[in-house]
Amino acid sequence: MLRLRYFSTLCICILCGPCLSQGSDLASNRLLSIAEKETKIYQKIAEDPEFYSEEDLDRRINNLVQAYRSYLIDQPDDVSAYILYGKLLRRVQENEQAFLAFLKADELDPEIAVVKQQIGNHLAEEGKGKAALTFYLRAVDLEPETAVYHFSLGQLIYDFRQEFIQEKIFTRDALEREMLKAFRKAAELAPDNFDYQLRLGVAYYDLSSPDWRSALLHWKQVSKLAANHLQLEILDLHRARVLGKLGRLQEARSLLDQVLNPALQKSKQQVLDEIAVH
Repeated sequence: MLRLRYFSTLCICILCGPCLSQGSDLASNRLLSIAEKETKIYQKIAEDPEFYSEEDLDRRINNLVQAYRSYLIDQPDDVSAYILYGKLLRRVQENEQAFLAFLKADELDPEIAVVKQQIGNHLAEEGKGKAALTFYLRAVDLEPETAVYHFSLGQLIYDFRQEFIQEKIFTRDALEREMLKAFRKAAELAPDNFDYQLRLGVAYYDLSSPDWRSALLHWKQVSKLAANHLQLEILDLHRARVLGKLGRLQEARSLLDQVLNPALQKSKQQVLDEIAVH
């Protein structure tokens, strides 16, 4: 379980902006050394997921945790260390301890976007959507050009849409407008991120009155960015579904004929079933 958690988070760079920007040279070098050891572990797992035995990986992770704790005893006001420590704890699913580390980082410096996001993540996972919203909005304010913060905000609004409407945080129209705005911004800031482009397209379905025409236009644009045949077939599935909704059944079936990947056959059948009722 630990190995899977690690492998799923390899794309996260731990040597980022605010993470190593404070402290004396000696302390910074010590913190950098710990962070580099952590990065090397991720790199090895990326190259070979079975490189470490479970026992060896646990030992190395425990050593890292102890190294961060020891450092923080000596440098209790180093916000960078709390961020790195919190991220490590999140990766090994020590979420409550990670939350405390990010709260401490936020206390030391309340102007760091990634800290706001991490606190928001924890609150969202705990079902505290209203509290999470405050932190996500602040992360967007602090770093408006960072795509993941907009994406997370859009997903939060979608996940807690009923609660936000019931508590009158948003009207339904305002909620859908802000959700789309967030997903659009994420897709605009990271045009090569297929997941962000995919989520924006699906967001048009999520509206109380789905905007099939905007969805179709989006899928046509994204098809130019597809990096492989699987992505093209995924987009063909979405285009076929939207064409079916628009009554263009022959075009929809023609696209579905091109979807041959075995992993997509269940989804293909669902779209065919949907088209059949029109």
